[in-house]
Amino acid sequence: MSNDNLIDNSRRSFISLSAIGLAVVPLGSILLSRNAEARAGGVTGTTTVIAKLPENDEQAVALGYRADASLVDATQFKRGEDQFCHNCQLYSGSLNKEWGPCAIFSYRTDPVLHKNYVVSAKGWCRSWGPIASG
Repeated sequence: MSNDNLIDNSRRSFISLSAIGLAVVPLGSILLSRNAEARAGGVTGTTTVIAKLPENDEQAVALGYRADASLVDATQFKRGEDQFCHNCQLYSGSLNKEWGPCAIFSYRTDPVLHKNYVVSAKGWCRSWGPIASG
């Protein structure tokens, strides 16, 4: 075998291995990021972990937030029977979702999940306001 054939085969091997490596790197990156999300409480199988606003959060306590509106202290807060987070002007969650973002708490993040807190659609706080009809 001549020296030229050896160099040609080495060059071909290098080019084909480089092409395979370039194709595998993005796939590996995707798999590694999914694994990191799962360990951090992100994607676990088909369910997504969300950062639910804890009722003992300082601001939640100040506003009388309850994830279950029926548990609001009636001696301390006046709540209408039809007042829930899902029909508040500050709530921006999707229909038929149990939890969603609220403008009052949207800047607060869970220290473990590093995600913005969301509130219960069936919840309530004293900042409740009716959705403007238009």
